[in-house]
Amino acid sequence: MKALTGILGAALVMALAGCGGAGNEESMPNPGEEGGVVNAQASVTKTLYYEGACWWLRCANGNTATGACGYGCSDTRLGFARDYSWRMSCGQAATVAANGRSVRATVWDHSCCGRFEGTDALLDSLAIGHGDGTCASAGNFTYGWGQATATFTY
Repeated sequence: MKALTGILGAALVMALAGCGGAGNEESMPNPGEEGGVVNAQASVTKTLYYEGACWWLRCANGNTATGACGYGCSDTRLGFARDYSWRMSCGQAATVAANGRSVRATVWDHSCCGRFEGTDALLDSLAIGHGDGTCASAGNFTYGWGQATATFTY
């Protein structure tokens, strides 16, 4: 019995001594985190649709087209409406890449349809062909065209 107790005691001492190094591993930062700052980037690849020119958005929606973020519509802004996933917030910048080109753009709106939708300037800068639909009044319109697969890195 004394031999068994001695063997178990030695095993316990070795086990406790072996755990001493675990504290160093647990205190190491997670991948993408150094000094308490997250610097890893996330990305998503989705279809980027043309949102429409400001005149069309104002007509089709029957409002001033300020967008959900309240920044106001601009055909010259490199901007996009985010999808409904809440992965990005108003004003957040992302690198948008498509057709071998990439630009920095910001969230200016939330899509009504759960998709990524770009401004005229964004689609122009990514060489994505697009055009506006027709609009006679709010609710009396046809949709425009233009889309491409794009990667958003944020």
